[in-house]
Amino acid sequence: MQLALEIPDKYLINFSPEEFSRILKLNTAVEMYKNGKISVAAAVELVGDIDRFEFLYECKKRGVEPQTYESIEELESEVAMLEKTSS
Repeated sequence: MQLALEIPDKYLINFSPEEFSRILKLNTAVEMYKNGKISVAAAVELVGDIDRFEFLYECKKRGVEPQTYESIEELESEVAMLEKTSS
């Protein structure tokens, strides 16, 4: 899916449109992860050009702690999602 946003040119002075788009995606992914809306795997997929470790580093820089699993089923679900995306 594509999403179009109107951003005034004055906010793109220091960034290319691609850089600005990446910043928006990264910040959105971190916020959604922080609020428990998406997993690390989903956040990495949303950003698109980052791996799990880079994403967790970005979270740490922003004071966002890694999420823990509340059950073995939740962990197994995450592993299954990762296996599906890496195939």
